[in-house]
Amino acid sequence: YPLNPVCNPRNRLVCRGFVALTLLLVFFNEFIVYYLAQSSWQRIDCKLDNCTRLLLIADPQILGNSYDRSSHSPLARYDSDRYLAKTFERALHFTQPHIIVFLGDLLDEGNIATAQEYKQYVQRFKRIYQNKTYRKFRMISAYFQRVHVPGDNDIGGENGDYISNSNQRRFENEFMSEDLFDYDNRLRFFKINRMLLDFNNPDRDHNQDRLRIGVSHAPLLIGGGPLLRAIISDLDPHIIFSGHWHESRIFIYPSTKVINFYENSVRHFDLKALKEEEHSYLEIMVPTCSYRMGKSKIGMGYAVLENFNLSYTVLWQPNRFILLFTYVFWGLFVVCGAVVFKMMTRCPFRVAKRQTLYNRVSTIPQF
Repeated sequence: YPLNPVCNPRNRLVCRGFVALTLLLVFFNEFIVYYLAQSSWQRIDCKLDNCTRLLLIADPQILGNSYDRSSHSPLARYDSDRYLAKTFERALHFTQPHIIVFLGDLLDEGNIATAQEYKQYVQRFKRIYQNKTYRKFRMISAYFQRVHVPGDNDIGGENGDYISNSNQRRFENEFMSEDLFDYDNRLRFFKINRMLLDFNNPDRDHNQDRLRIGVSHAPLLIGGGPLLRAIISDLDPHIIFSGHWHESRIFIYPSTKVINFYENSVRHFDLKALKEEEHSYLEIMVPTCSYRMGKSKIGMGYAVLENFNLSYTVLWQPNRFILLFTYVFWGLFVVCGAVVFKMMTRCPFRVAKRQTLYNRVSTIPQF
C-alpha cells in the first residue's frame, strides 16, 4: 500500500514546526513584548529625601456590556482587562510610586450602568488596579496613596449631557472615600471637575504652604472662561494633570504654547520659576492607557517631584491591536499553507507517481 502522506516523517516535522512557531508567537505577544516595552522607559532617580513619585493613569475605560453586544464582546472585555493589568503591573514595579492618580474615565459605561452593572465594573476595576502586587507593597510601605477624579464616562457630562446626583454619589462612594488630599505636609491635591465647573478647596488658609497640584479629567488651560479664572485666583496651582483627549501634550498658559510629547525622554520643569519668574501655568495631559481608544501611542505618565522641581516622562506601552493582527495574519498563513499542502499531497499526478515508485520497489527480487 502507498505511504500515508499524513504519517510521513517529513510532514510531521512541518506540523511540529508550525506548532512551535505558533507557541513562540503567543509567548512573545503575551509576555515578552511587555518587557521589551519596559526596556525603553526612562528612569528618574531621586536626589533628595523629599522625593515623591507619581504614577498617572488616564482613561482606562473598563469596557461595559451595553455598547458592544456582539458574540466576541466577552473576549474583547477579557483581553482589554488583561492588557490593563499587565501594563499596570510592569509600571508598578518600575516606578514604585508613592501616589497613584487616576485622571477620570475609569469606566466606559459608568454613566449609563445599572446598579448591578456598576458593581460588576467596579469589581473588575479593582481586580486590575488593586492586585496582589498592589496589596503586598501597601503592607510593607507607605506607597499607594490614591487620588481619583471622575470623567464624563463615569458620571456623564459629555456634550452637555445631564449629570445625575446618583452617578456622582456612587462614584464618590466607590472610588473617592479614601482619597488623598495632603501628602507629607508638602503636596496638596485639588480635584477639578470641568463638567460641573467645580473644584474642592477646603483649607484655603494653608494653601500657600503646599506645592499645589490640580487634577482634572478634562484639560483646563486651553479652555479659558470663568472656571479657569477661578482656579488661577483661588488655587493658584503649580502643576495641573489632565487626560480626556487620549493624547500626550504639555500646555503652558498664558503663552498658548502646546508641546506634543511622544518621545522616550524626560522633561524637567522648575515649577517655582515658572510661577514666580515667568508668571506661567503648566498643564500636562496624560495619554490613554487603553488600546481600545484607537490611539497608536498608549502609555502612563510618571512624574517625580523634588521640592519645586518636576521630572516627567511617559511609560509607553505596546500597541495591542498590532499584536492581535499578527495572530490574524499568522492564522491565515497557516490555513493557506495547510490548504496548499493538502492539495499537493492529494494531487493525482503525485499520487500516481508515488504508486509507480511503490510498484517498482515491490518488483525488486527479494534474496
